[in-house]
Amino acid sequence: MRRSPQHIGRKGHQFLSQALRPRRIVLYVVFVLLGAVLSVVGIYGISALKLYTEANRFISASENLANTALGCGGGGNIGTSAREMVTSTRALRDELDKSQWTFLRDHTAYGNDITAARTMLDAMGNLVDGPFTDLMDLSKQLSGFSMKDKSVDLSAVTAMPGIVKQARADIKVETQRLEKLAPPKSSSIASMVKTGVSGLKSVDKMLNEYDELINLLPQLLGENGERTYLVAIYNPAELRSGGGMVGNIAPVTADHGKVTIGDFIATTDITYGTQPYDAENVKEAAVFGDQVWKYPQTTTVNPNFQRAAVTLKNMWLAQPGNENQEIAGVFALDPVFLQSLIGATGSVKLSDGKVLDGTNTVKFFLNELYVDHPIYKEQNAYTNKASKTIMTHVFSGVGTSTLSPMLKALRQTSANGHFKLWMAQEEELAALVQTKVFDANVAGMIPGSVEQPKAGVYVTEAKPSKLSWYLEPSITVKKTCGSDFAANSYRISDEVDAPARATNPMTIASAGLGDEYTVTVRLKNTMTEEQAKSLPAFITGNTEKGTMQPRLFLMAPEGGAITSLAYESGEMVSNGTVEDRQFINLRLTQGIKPGETVTIAFTVRAAEKAKSTLDVVTTPIINEKGIYTGTNGKVTDTCGADVPDAVEDQWAGTGSDGSANGDGSSNGTDGGKSSGKTSSKPADENKNSTDSSNGGALDKLSSIKDGLSCPVDLKKFM
Repeated sequence: MRRSPQHIGRKGHQFLSQALRPRRIVLYVVFVLLGAVLSVVGIYGISALKLYTEANRFISASENLANTALGCGGGGNIGTSAREMVTSTRALRDELDKSQWTFLRDHTAYGNDITAARTMLDAMGNLVDGPFTDLMDLSKQLSGFSMKDKSVDLSAVTAMPGIVKQARADIKVETQRLEKLAPPKSSSIASMVKTGVSGLKSVDKMLNEYDELINLLPQLLGENGERTYLVAIYNPAELRSGGGMVGNIAPVTADHGKVTIGDFIATTDITYGTQPYDAENVKEAAVFGDQVWKYPQTTTVNPNFQRAAVTLKNMWLAQPGNENQEIAGVFALDPVFLQSLIGATGSVKLSDGKVLDGTNTVKFFLNELYVDHPIYKEQNAYTNKASKTIMTHVFSGVGTSTLSPMLKALRQTSANGHFKLWMAQEEELAALVQTKVFDANVAGMIPGSVEQPKAGVYVTEAKPSKLSWYLEPSITVKKTCGSDFAANSYRISDEVDAPARATNPMTIASAGLGDEYTVTVRLKNTMTEEQAKSLPAFITGNTEKGTMQPRLFLMAPEGGAITSLAYESGEMVSNGTVEDRQFINLRLTQGIKPGETVTIAFTVRAAEKAKSTLDVVTTPIINEKGIYTGTNGKVTDTCGADVPDAVEDQWAGTGSDGSANGDGSSNGTDGGKSSGKTSSKPADENKNSTDSSNGGALDKLSSIKDGLSCPVDLKKFM
């Protein structure tokens, strides 16, 4: 049965009429639109909040890692920060890859910005997931170096060349992707992309300069078979020309990444040489004496470390049981080097409670040790134990936070002669120097050149003692003016009451010699008579306590000559040539008594082709006041073109303007002790040296740090 339609009642009509009013319809539409907007805002708002949160995590972790790597400090755990950076990078990349951001990219004017941000995060993610994670895994294996059974396992380092090679390939790919991006609308995004490209290129350039060294690491660590290195400890408390007597030697072997440090052997326990080890030893002995090859303690009377190291190596191989060893390298270090490492890795406490840090280690090893432990056997046992404690401390202190200061310590000490290195394979030494982690002076070669003349005053203490801590040198250099050479005078210095002795070896024609300089050397013994009586004999010596017996080896500049020498009490033992340099062996027969100052003077002529004034270098002499290494190019020069060399050249018809630098003037100063035209500009650097401002991988790290302020604040770049 069909039913009739039901009609709406009065109330229904009323409700429907109210609902269909225009104002209500508009309100419903507004609510629907508002809901849609809120939904969109919610979707993007939540996503943006996630991006903001992860970005803050990333920035915080990156700042901590940057501060640690650049030596700016850094809070928190380095491993935790690394993991935070990895996870936050991945989260940022995944969030920005969501569909809502794709829609925004495709339907707004900010498409290029979204693409740029995605590409940057994708590049970061690829680098983080690849080489960064690999390096972090490697660092975990290397973290907390420990000396177990005198060995350190560095085998994980052999994986580094492969990791770095892949890192450079990945960096190249990501850099190219970023460079191809369309210009973003936002200047902030554009700036970040530009900074990212620049940063990646800087990292790649730094890795490129480390490339040869990184590829060499497996070889240095014995990947192809066992290698033996010798570590020689210098003691500048008893000076030798090259820095100090060789007190202890230890063999270090590297076999497939496992590095084993042998026992330190006192050089007094080594069998002395009976004949020269090579033809060069014969030539060296003619100037330095047989001590240059006979005793390990005095191999360093030769200031050329490359030769001293070879002699020490030959002496080591001559010891019973060492005949079949192959020595790959010789390292030489002194307490200044140890102090630098301790300063980089933190203070260390010795067995008796003595705390060594970056300020007191040198004084302790050069003086206080012998006061506190005057008996040799006890002293030797104490220093051996202290050496092991320091080595363990340094190895265990190696980490990301100490990397930058340790690299700086290596370069500074190698530049200043406190860490030296000889390698059997010269290309290995070249690779180590190329990165400038080591300064070129790490080779310990004779400094100077024909154009950059350097004379030398090298000191060897002949008396068994530890008196060199009390030696205070002072050297001044004065250029000869007028028409006559000072060497032709009866007296060459008012400070030396003795006539000048002719010393010109006549191996260079007069026409090949240039300007003349008078060098005055003052050597003061700062030990008092009271100290000479009260200090242990190990310091003062057993006879004539407190009286130094220095042997001076005076060296002419390359292409030049020492033409005269004046001394009041002494003996000129020899005057000969070693490696094309003139050396004079002068023994001060009366020594230097406590409180006394002994002065000598000599005249030097640089080569005619010299382009700078004379610099005088010395053995690094360490005392209470610091470290003395020579004149640093300071010269008293009041001559202009009025020099005897100009007269000689005119007479000989060779022609000269009488100046060191071609303009009739010369740079230098006497430290304010005399009047006249002076300048404090130092002579040019040794051609074998590398100044810290000349580039190199370590300098890239320094330049990055210099461009930031510690602590690093990445937010200011946003």
